[in-house]
Amino acid sequence: MSEQDQDWTPSRVVGEIKIRGGNLRGLSRASGLQADTLRNALYRHCPKYEHIISDYLKVPVEKIWPSRYNSKSNKVKYK
Repeated sequence: MSEQDQDWTPSRVVGEIKIRGGNLRGLSRASGLQADTLRNALYRHCPKYEHIISDYLKVPVEKIWPSRYNSKSNKVKYK
């Protein structure tokens, strides 16, 4: 399995947010959510929260979580 086929680790997602000068709690609050709400997207499929993180990082959701999305259609894969 190549690196492109693997989901980013939660620490990588958090690290990329920090590199851009933010933090997950601040991003949650800025999005009108409770401070720890976006943490859910790190461990389970939450499309709304995944897109908030993806938009902030300017990286497509299917690149961050390829196991959750089909890169061609951007639709959720059903298992």
